[in-house]
Amino acid sequence: MEGTSRNFPEELLYDTHYQWIKRTGSKILFGLTSYGLEITGDVLYLSLPPAGTVVEGGGTCGSLEAGKWVGRIYAPASGRITNVNQAVLASPALIGRLPYHSWFAEIELSRPEELNGLMSAAGLRSWLVEAEKANVCCG
Repeated sequence: MEGTSRNFPEELLYDTHYQWIKRTGSKILFGLTSYGLEITGDVLYLSLPPAGTVVEGGGTCGSLEAGKWVGRIYAPASGRITNVNQAVLASPALIGRLPYHSWFAEIELSRPEELNGLMSAAGLRSWLVEAEKANVCCG
C-alpha cells in the first residue's frame, strides 16, 4: 500500500489530521506533513490565532486554504499558543518547500499526557494503510 512507503521523520509525533508534532520540553511545535501536502495541494493561505490564545487538543485553531482543499487546522494538544510562525503566515508556500521546518505554532502544554494519544512514524504509516483500505482518507 501507498502508506507504507511514506517517509516520515522518526523523531516526530503525528495526528490523524496529517500534522506532525515536535516536543521540546513543555512545548510543542506542529505543522503539516508531506502527506498532508499531497492531499491539500499547495498552501495558498494560512490563518492562525495570536500568541496567548488558549487551545484545546483536537479543537480548531486556524484554517488553511490550498489548491485542492479548504479546511480547519486542529490543535494537537491543549495549552497556550506562545509563538506563531510569522514566516509561514506571510509566505504559506514555504510549507510546500520545507514541510518539517515550516511549523504553524508553538503551544505550551497544559495537559502533556495528551501527547500519549499521538502516533509514531510507524503508527502513522500503519494508520494510513488502514485508512486507505477503508477509503476514509487520503485524497
